[in-house]
Amino acid sequence: MPTPEQQPAANQASIDQPAQEEAILPRLLASNALRANLTKHMTLNQMADSKASMIMTAASIIITITLTQYDRLNLPTILLLSGSGLLAVIFSIIAIIPPLHATGSTNLFYFRSFSELSEEEFTAQFKTAIADREKLYAAYLHEIYYLGKHRLTRKYSLIRNGLWTLLIGLLGATLSAVLHRLPFIQG
Repeated sequence: MPTPEQQPAANQASIDQPAQEEAILPRLLASNALRANLTKHMTLNQMADSKASMIMTAASIIITITLTQYDRLNLPTILLLSGSGLLAVIFSIIAIIPPLHATGSTNLFYFRSFSELSEEEFTAQFKTAIADREKLYAAYLHEIYYLGKHRLTRKYSLIRNGLWTLLIGLLGATLSAVLHRLPFIQG
């Protein structure tokens, strides 16, 4: 049992411990929130790349089949299928091409940005960023915002355009082929 002289020190230690725990908990929550958000953005980015790849594959197959069946299809059907397939491939390729970050600022989390630095410069800047929690959080937040606002918004918009182009081309080609086969149109 603590002596009366030790009692205030024991009370102070028990008071300081919750204060330390309270200081650590928000940092852990903030770090986990940043990590979870960044992971979600990276997953969405990978999903967008997979979707773009699927669109390119489907459109390429449609173009190949259309061009090999040239003698069996009418010209409007060929043009609709080939044109919409080609546009869908172009939208998908543009979606997966990585954009450049804005010049003038160094993002330590983006390879194109920090690859312009020497190893010593990168190491020094990264150590400075991780030593200052606010700078580190600011860098994370900047990366999350950039990924969501610029990268993912652009990617999913291009993928949506590619899908709509392919769908409209397929519907138009189907309608063209059906109308071409109807007796009252031919006669």
